[in-house]
Amino acid sequence: MSAGAYPPSIESLSVKHDDGTIDSIQRVDIGSELDSTQLERLYWDEIRRATLGVAKFSQGAIRVGGLWPIILRFGPPVDGRRTIAGGLFARRAGGTIAWQTDGEETAVIVRGFAPLLGGPLWRVQAWFHLLIGRRFLARVSRKRG
Repeated sequence: MSAGAYPPSIESLSVKHDDGTIDSIQRVDIGSELDSTQLERLYWDEIRRATLGVAKFSQGAIRVGGLWPIILRFGPPVDGRRTIAGGLFARRAGGTIAWQTDGEETAVIVRGFAPLLGGPLWRVQAWFHLLIGRRFLARVSRKRG
């Protein structure tokens, strides 16, 4: 597999609920030896890489240049997940993001996120999340091999 290639089995599903919240999962049928902390670190690094360093995770938030403004803020990690605590791209605090693997499947899962953007602008935000999830899972699969 080339450095930028995606594994063929990446699966993505997003659901928008009546209250405007989003659930999104990207998963691949490849287990990993990495724990949830290592998976999370890879995910944040993929955001940095995809934005050429413009957006970085630092001090519990995704920030422009790693400093300010806060794009999304998160609670502390608990059992492989973080609560979504707000930020410019969140309509309100709520929901979680989680990284998990069970030896057969690896996934990044967002549940109950209330995005600020709606309509066509939400599609851009959703596309970016999908892009990061796919890049993250491709990177996990390369680390495995």
